[in-house]
Amino acid sequence: MSLSREAWEAKKKNGLVRYLIIDGILFTGGPFAVILQVVGYFLFAWSDKTFGQYFMDTNTWVTFFLHGTLFGGIMGFIKWRRYQSAFPERPDAST
Repeated sequence: MSLSREAWEAKKKNGLVRYLIIDGILFTGGPFAVILQVVGYFLFAWSDKTFGQYFMDTNTWVTFFLHGTLFGGIMGFIKWRRYQSAFPERPDAST
């Protein structure tokens, strides 16, 4: 785990949706989608398309957003659950 209990408590305060968008989709899904698009050009691009044509194609952008949001959302939720189990709720010390 890369977060301390205090850092996790601060992120948890902002809520699951914000965590999924920021930590899941942007920080995890974004780099994943970029790597898949670059690898996809070399493995799956048609031979008649140039590098620029491949990245201006609508299908390329649709798959980019699907890769980023699906992978990022799933991995963000898995990380949220792992942090929830690693740092369980502390009983209130004031009672």
